Amino acid sequence: MFNDLRSFIDVLGERKLLRRVRAEVDWDLEVGAIQRRVFDREGPALFFERVRGYEWPLVSGVLGTAERYALALGCEPHKRSIIRKVEAAAAEPLPPVVVESGLCQENVDTGAAINVLKFPVPQWHRLDGGRYIGTLGLVITKDPDTGAQNVGIYREQVLDRNRLGLNATQQVGTLWQKWRRQGKAMPVTTVIGVDPCTLVASCVQAPLGVDEFGISGALRGSPLPLVRCVSQELEVPATAEIVLEGEIPPDAELVDEGPFGEFTGYYGMVTKSPVINLTAVTFRNHPILQGTLEGKPPNESTMLRSVGHSAGAAARLRRMNLPGLRDVYITDMSCANFMVIVSMDKQFYFGQSRQVIEGVWANMHIAKWVIVVNDDIDIFDRRQVEWALSTRVSPHRDIWVTPHNQVNTNLDPASHPDDRNYPNLRGSRIGIDATVDFKGYEFPPETQPSAEEFARVDARWHEYGID
Repeated sequence: MFNDLRSFIDVLGERKLLRRVRAEVDWDLEVGAIQRRVFDREGPALFFERVRGYEWPLVSGVLGTAERYALALGCEPHKRSIIRKVEAAAAEPLPPVVVESGLCQENVDTGAAINVLKFPVPQWHRLDGGRYIGTLGLVITKDPDTGAQNVGIYREQVLDRNRLGLNATQQVGTLWQKWRRQGKAMPVTTVIGVDPCTLVASCVQAPLGVDEFGISGALRGSPLPLVRCVSQELEVPATAEIVLEGEIPPDAELVDEGPFGEFTGYYGMVTKSPVINLTAVTFRNHPILQGTLEGKPPNESTMLRSVGHSAGAAARLRRMNLPGLRDVYITDMSCANFMVIVSMDKQFYFGQSRQVIEGVWANMHIAKWVIVVNDDIDIFDRRQVEWALSTRVSPHRDIWVTPHNQVNTNLDPASHPDDRNYPNLRGSRIGIDATVDFKGYEFPPETQPSAEEFARVDARWHEYGID
């Protein structure tokens, strides 16, 4: 178990999975360009020791590969193993504990001392509307009705030394609307630089009301220690690097936030977003700012979402008690949002694949593509999925396209800009039955050698002289 980000960085360094960049780099676009090159080559995590004009470092790409992700969780470096471990943790969360003090509050800035640009916040992309401190920050809010905390990652633009523009969609958007209806300010904290299990847990698409810090505890194998904020009634991980405390007034001004280079590989629209007014900033001695470059896959963000969203979707589908469900994978190259592949033992009755597809649509608001395959297809192998699509699908029979009346995301570049204004988001979806069941005839035999033939060949393999 890693108690904080620093201990994980040390292990990554020991295993040569992280590179320390000792040359001075510019926070203005250079960091982003370097990280893009490294992501495209599926390279190591990067620790920028000298960012121009700053004394404190920046780390990026920490969980950018399955190998590093698995190391954080203590499991095999395969997507199936990783997803199932996260799914198991979500099914049996271990509640956090509140402690008296934490390293995240070694330094406390309030009032005029607050200045988020004391940290090396990058300008990640050239057309971004500004510098974004929230790319891997855990945004923590709570439900005004139940008091339950909610954790998720949402982009945050630096507007001023003590003001952030929050892209308030999904669950944080729902909670913000609840606070506004009650005429109360919504407390918000952004926690930057947490232990890897807590970062993973924040990306699980758990139902609203489930505390993601409990999922972190299950992944860690012990309760996550939290401390109370100094200026807001929220609790945050005690060993975090940086905590930005603030609130959104009930009559919050809506400002232009964005554009921002998003996980789709395109710039997201300028949105009218609420402003977080910071009330305190706390941080460790010699803090490490953690962030990541968004953009088209492969990158760290899509790796995080692919696992977290897959585990969340699998849990929700299993609660529907559909027989034969095996694995669920939201692919990384679909930006870890738009394509969901589900494997089943078989269809037990006519229309079950359609039922699974509709179940995914009901539980995932931005799943544009849903593909259902039999369990002989490894859904983590793109080649096998493409083969199933090519040989088991007759488009007129096995593909369903919805009308343009489905819930969507404001980050989908394929949707018309008029359909990307939160909360009036619209799109369409496609479902594909790539199984061999209930097609009205028996598929011909596959050309695969039998188990006995493979066993005979394997027993003599050393004789063939094939490496």
